[in-house]
Amino acid sequence: MSVVPSQILYLEHDSSRLYAEAIQVVDTRHLCWARPTLLIQGLPDISLPGAGSVASRQNIISSAAQDPSSTTLQLYDLEGCPDLIWPLELFLIAFDVDFFSLLVQLKINPDDIAQRRSNAQLSEFIHSFWQTHP
Repeated sequence: MSVVPSQILYLEHDSSRLYAEAIQVVDTRHLCWARPTLLIQGLPDISLPGAGSVASRQNIISSAAQDPSSTTLQLYDLEGCPDLIWPLELFLIAFDVDFFSLLVQLKINPDDIAQRRSNAQLSEFIHSFWQTHP
């Protein structure tokens, strides 16, 4: 996978997807310096039998991007959260249209409680991810 700075990437774990902007790629160490921007929780956990697929998760995210008021997903704006230095091979390249639509909705209609909890939610995601992917 070829990643360039400013590209939108994501990590998935359980029922969450973390979007991040690639800041720098360190090819020699296979690392990516990434800036978390958006955390989505409440997706079907594709590791569970009968929970759906990656495509069904993407369809749910696309539906939320088209009509954010009707979604049951929890969206967290991660502006101001710490950057990550993460193994490059764990990232996937994002479909940015949905990402930008959701991020704009969060910026237009901020939820104060979600913004206060964004650092905690990111920390919980990272901890849980590394418990599963040592």
